[in-house]
Amino acid sequence: MKNRIRECRKAAGMTQAELGERAGLVGDAIAKYELGLREPKLAKWEQLASALHVSPAYLVGWSDEKGQP
Repeated sequence: MKNRIRECRKAAGMTQAELGERAGLVGDAIAKYELGLREPKLAKWEQLASALHVSPAYLVGWSDEKGQP
């Protein structure tokens, strides 16, 4: 299943480094998540969704509703 991290990051006008900083991630984690080489744990999905102002379910691809609950 394809996640929406890249799509949401670009829509927010952020670089991978900026998103990583806002979500409290280090190194090349964002690139690996976007490429599907790694899968974030639940807490990281929540941090990414918060930084991107979308719901975790939308970011994962489980829902088409962008809004946060």
